[in-house]
Amino acid sequence: MKKVILISLLTILLVTGCGNTKKEEKLVCTTSQTENGITINNVISMTYKNNKLKNMKLEVNTKLEDVILQENWENFKVSMDDANKEFDKDGVSLKVQKDEENYIYKIIYDIDIQNATQEVLESYGFESLKKDKSTLESTRRKAEKDGIKCEIE
Repeated sequence: MKKVILISLLTILLVTGCGNTKKEEKLVCTTSQTENGITINNVISMTYKNNKLKNMKLEVNTKLEDVILQENWENFKVSMDDANKEFDKDGVSLKVQKDEENYIYKIIYDIDIQNATQEVLESYGFESLKKDKSTLESTRRKAEKDGIKCEIE
């Protein structure tokens, strides 16, 4: 009888993962806007563990749709490069990718919330991330209320 109880307890612990650890969940939200010949697509991926935000990745894809803007691609790149210097420090990285053929300028922020310093977060406009107590579900509801499409992966 003791063996049956012990085996049952071990099975429960294995199935539930010892009851303490929760898997990571990812919320991916997307927006798109076209105005004055420029299309901006944003993809925000937020990773939660135990319903707490751990990591956020923000991709901003700017595509020049207008022929006149495309003819000024070089000036556009210089201006965007000046405003978006690549960076990787204190839990925050900013990377830039350029698709010359399709006139797309991509900015990628990757933020490790636990390791990011408040000073670096503030310098990039993410000062509220460390203090944010929003859960995955409350973030999803607020984003969708604001017209942003979100999916849980």
